[in-house]
Parts: sequence; C-alpha cells; structure tokens
Amino acid sequence: MNYKNVAIIDIGSSSIKTFVINKENNISNIIGVGKSNTLGFNGNTIVDFDIFVDSIKKSIDKAQRQLSHKINDIILLSPSSQNKNFLISEKIILNGSQVENNHLRQLFNSINNKYRSNIVHCFRSNFTTDQNIITDNPIGITCNSLSLNAVATFISDSQLNLYKNIFSRVGVNIISIYDSSIIYYLYLKSLNLDKKNIVMIDIGFKSTKIIMIKDEKIALIKTLPLGSQFITTDFMKILNVSNDFAEKIKINHVDLDLIGERSIEIPVWEELGKNLKRKIEHDYLKSILSSRIDELFILILNSISKSKFLYSYLLTGGGSMQLNLKPYLKKKFGIDVELAEPKPVTGIPTFWNNPSIMSIYTLNELITDGSLENLSILKKNDSFSNKIWYKRFVDLL
Repeated sequence: MNYKNVAIIDIGSSSIKTFVINKENNISNIIGVGKSNTLGFNGNTIVDFDIFVDSIKKSIDKAQRQLSHKINDIILLSPSSQNKNFLISEKIILNGSQVENNHLRQLFNSINNKYRSNIVHCFRSNFTTDQNIITDNPIGITCNSLSLNAVATFISDSQLNLYKNIFSRVGVNIISIYDSSIIYYLYLKSLNLDKKNIVMIDIGFKSTKIIMIKDEKIALIKTLPLGSQFITTDFMKILNVSNDFAEKIKINHVDLDLIGERSIEIPVWEELGKNLKRKIEHDYLKSILSSRIDELFILILNSISKSKFLYSYLLTGGGSMQLNLKPYLKKKFGIDVELAEPKPVTGIPTFWNNPSIMSIYTLNELITDGSLENLSILKKNDSFSNKIWYKRFVDLL
C-alpha cells in the first residue's frame, strides 16, 4: 500500500486527531496535524450525525492548513468497542517432515481462501509445531503438524457503511480501517520484548482499553465504559470550574505521592482588574482523585486472571499522565507499571510526545518499519471491494 501523504485519523471519546504522514524511502515524516473536540459522539454511539461529521472535518481542516496538497485518503483507527476481534487457525499434517516454504504458503493460501476481507484485517500471531508455540520462522523444524494462528478484525456492513457515509460527507476516501487494540498488539509484537505476558492499559477520557497478551498471544481485549472523565467531572462540580480548568488541576496540580499541607488556588472571578481566588486543600482533591483511581483499577484488575502478578503492565492514554501514578499503583495494588509513550521528537506535532496519541504513534511506527505489511496474511487487495465467509472464528470477547 502507498502511504504517501495519507492521513491517520483517531476518533476518541474526547478528541479527534488527524496526522498526515509522508513515507518515502522507508522514512516516515509527519507533515500535518489537527485536533478537535469530539462532538455528537459519546464514545459508543453517534448522537448527532451532522455535529459529529463537522467535528471530524474540523480536525482534518486543521491538518490541511499545514499542507501544500489536499487530503484525499485516510486511514481510520477504529475503537475496539465498534468491532469484533477473532482468533483463526489453520493446520496441516506433516508426519515428521521438516517445515518448508511451501508449507507456509499453503497455510497462508488456506486463510486467504477461507477468510476474504470485508474490512477484516488478518495478522499473523504465531505458529504451533505439534504443541510448541513458535513466534519466529518455523522453517527447518521437524514436526507432525504445523498450525498458523492469526488475529482478525471484523467490522459489520452497517458500521462500515456508516464510516463511508461520514467520510464521504467530509470529502475523503477511507483506504483502510484498523482496530486500535490489534495495532497495540502488533506494536508490542514488533518490539520483540523479552516479556511474554503483558497487560497494556489505555486510559481514555470516557473508556479504558485492556489488551492482555499471554505467551505472546492475545488472551483478552476488553473496553471498560469508564475513563478519566469521571475525575474531571467531580472536580468541575466540586470546584465550580470549567472542564478545561478541571483537567489542568487534575493533571498538573494534584500529586498522588505528595504528603503534607498544601493548597491549590482556584480562580473565582475577575472584576475591575482584581483576580480573586480561593484556596482548596490539596489533600482533599487528592482523596477524590485516589478514590476514583481505585475504582477504575479494581475494575481493570478484576478483568484480568487471578495470576495478575505474572504480567508486566504498560500504561498509556491521556489518563496515564497523572502525577506519580506509578508509585501509587505499586503501593495500593502491588503492581509495577511502566508508562508507554511516544519517543521524543522535534518539530510538528509538538504533542507527539503525549501518551494520549499513543495509538496513532504505534500505527505510524508499524507503517514506517514495514511490520504492518509483513505481519499481514491477507493478500493485498481493496478491503472494501470484497466479501468474507466466516468459518471457525473463536470470539475473544
């Protein structure tokens, strides 16, 4: 696929982000960025179609102003809550023979013949020789049977037609749709980490995404209808401030590791040049924040198997930026977490280093290093022009 001058669009519950990448000679450059508030969409359902379309258009227009050409094609990152993710597996009998290239081609062709894409993306997870999991190339291994295991994403015809309608109104063409959770999995897979059991937690504004990987295979994809918004809403009501100011207080001024007397100044109003403020005890706001974080992580950990200490935890998303969240989680729940965030860059976009755009960053990395195409099983074709026959799908959700 030619990714030159293609825009990546991530529709979140609080914001819509547009990044335009220009890939030439295997080098990916970000040449335009736009961000707008998500309106008309509550994270699961479109509540006002026209307003939602307009908010997408605003994000694209902001990126457009930085370019010398028109945005025609986009890649859409679709929320996992809108999709179905499946495991598929194909097996051939070798009767003690060595695995050869033609055996791999046989498995790939079998999946292509059975699971043709209706906006389903199918990516290689691992091979199995007899009962042994093989995450790299199995060629040369002697075995009785060889299996190819993969993950696939299905988007219903109604959802697909809705996406087409939305972006046709905006005036752009969707060339591909990827499930954001699967992109996270492929990104972690491409890093070749030593850790085989990983839980990635993406705390968004209205929802939290959990991707659990066990023995380098997807074991769970789950979206919780709870994010960092409920903390912001609490602060708005208690302090009588705007959403933006409540966000600022939450992220920049309330420290989960701070002990001792301290107060935070809250503006009341400005009159005749006087900026009047009132003071709120930091510990009071900290108690509200910590109780909400406890509520969220109890739900997260209850979604994971009881052997929760066998996993390594990666935390990302806008809700992960809370001051000293890592030591708090270690003290409260006994788990060590690492923050997953984009690598530092210079130039535009300046907020590329922000964990809230980690999903776009991971997709861009997969495009840049070729992993997206290398791990794809389906033959390169127009995803929108084909139909799929579903057989032997095992629903993970």
